[in-house]
Amino acid sequence: MTEPAFPDMANIKGRLTINQNISNAITGIISSGTNTRILVSISRSLAANSSIVDELKKNFGDTITGVVSILTEHTPYDSVFKLAGAVTDSGATHLLSIGGGSVIDGGKIALLVSNLNIQGADGLEKLSSTGGNSLDFTSWPVKHIAVPTTLSGAEFTPIAGATSSITGRKTGFAHANLVPDHIILSSTLSKYTPEKLWLSTGIRAVDHAVETICAPGVDPEIAAFCAKGLGLLYTGMEGTKNDPESLTHRENSQLGVYYATAGISRYRMGASHGLGYLLGVIGQVPHGITSCVFLPAVLAYNFPETKGPQTKIAKVLGVSSAEEVSPALKKFIGGLGLPNQLSTLDISEEAIAEIKAAALTHPVVQANPRAISSVENVAEIMKFSG
Repeated sequence: MTEPAFPDMANIKGRLTINQNISNAITGIISSGTNTRILVSISRSLAANSSIVDELKKNFGDTITGVVSILTEHTPYDSVFKLAGAVTDSGATHLLSIGGGSVIDGGKIALLVSNLNIQGADGLEKLSSTGGNSLDFTSWPVKHIAVPTTLSGAEFTPIAGATSSITGRKTGFAHANLVPDHIILSSTLSKYTPEKLWLSTGIRAVDHAVETICAPGVDPEIAAFCAKGLGLLYTGMEGTKNDPESLTHRENSQLGVYYATAGISRYRMGASHGLGYLLGVIGQVPHGITSCVFLPAVLAYNFPETKGPQTKIAKVLGVSSAEEVSPALKKFIGGLGLPNQLSTLDISEEAIAEIKAAALTHPVVQANPRAISSVENVAEIMKFSG
């Protein structure tokens, strides 16, 4: 695909509705349209445990053309094509994605398939970030409304990932049109998200912020956005852990994600993201948990090259020096009740060996501020993790 013109922060903010009743927000979004038809794509757990689907059907009647729970973790191509088929068959003008990162990423790619009439996995693979097929487009007939219920940040980015049925690996897609047209943040709906999922995806957002701040040549304004996001997430998640009913802490965490994703697609992330991708696919570990075990370890490994950025992070975390950043984050993660050591995940030796080998050619791992050129370097990071 052609190099995307990534939206700036003001552009994203203009798409955003914060802490408003979801039905009211949707009414505002579709009020100027005619013959609106909305297909709802919702996570299975949320469909089963919340009243949001009944609320939407009551308020919008036949405008809701259908409700599907197709997408699963790691977003397999097969589920993406099923959702794209449902979008096309329903004649939807809008796709409403309600759920976590897999639901929202899957919605992004399903609209790529549906809006461009992509046929088959081979056709989709060619549009990936490494597919080599240059494609420019401006028409985007079916619009996307995203209602995130985790803190992964998929709703704010022009990139998306899905697991290829051809390679078996996570494949990335990037284009400005992949940013949802509308984003609704509901702290109330987030209370249905299991605590571990909410907090672990928050660490994923912390990972976005931290690896952007540490990225070589990062723009100071973008780094400042990410530092603000890191602060909101740090206090917001701790507040939610102590008081799960507090909507203020949840809303602060959601706003933290908005700021923390400021560098996504502008700068290459580092080894925490890269090793996390590999651990996710090879070890079948959720991305939030991968950040829990790898981020402090990568910070420790990168310290010789990133002492300056880590000094800035130290100020946000309220510790006295850059040397304390990695242990402070590790302690914070553990205090949230999340795993902060790779050894606690019970990953097989075969999977560990595969991750070490794959890391040496993985582009995100190779973008790390401190070089990773050998299996021993990866082993050092894993040793830091414990």
